Amino acid sequence: MKKILFIIILFALSLPLHAKEPGGFDSDAILQKNIKYGWDNATNWENSRKDLQENMAVFKQWDNKKQSHLTNCLKSMIAPGWGHFSTGNYLKGEILLGLQVLLAGSAYYFYNQSQDYYDKYKNAHQIDEINQYYIDANSSYRTSGILVGLWIIVWGYTVLDTIQSTENYNRNLWFTLYDEYMNGKISVTAQGIQIRF
Repeated sequence: MKKILFIIILFALSLPLHAKEPGGFDSDAILQKNIKYGWDNATNWENSRKDLQENMAVFKQWDNKKQSHLTNCLKSMIAPGWGHFSTGNYLKGEILLGLQVLLAGSAYYFYNQSQDYYDKYKNAHQIDEINQYYIDANSSYRTSGILVGLWIIVWGYTVLDTIQSTENYNRNLWFTLYDEYMNGKISVTAQGIQIRF
């Protein structure tokens, strides 16, 4: 308790209180000129305070409606494009989803084809057929591996691009909420109802 009282006394003593006239105080002396923020008079300070209050009112709404980067990335890991769909980026989500389905389906097709050729290779009795089926099985298997690699690259890109998509969504949400707040005539805040003309 003594420490708090001591700090309050030191703070009070450090305030410059130059009286202009007996019983009055110089507001410029109390409100030190702050060139960094442009507070060179009480009006600028009040305007900055008003701007801060407006931004805080918008921030509370934005904080409730913004989307999480981590949640959207997890969505994209589980189902490609889901994170993009969540942010309203439907076209990109559809393209990435379609590309991944195409790559995964093609990889599966070539893998099955390689297994068919391998079964034929095991059952073949002529040397020419054995060689051809072996070559075909290896070729299809390599193609399947390349397509799986491409699928992994597209999947990784989808997850990483979800971060940017979420960032764009949150930025656009901020500007939308700010415009709605500034253009609204009546707003309800924690301090009460405000009417703007």
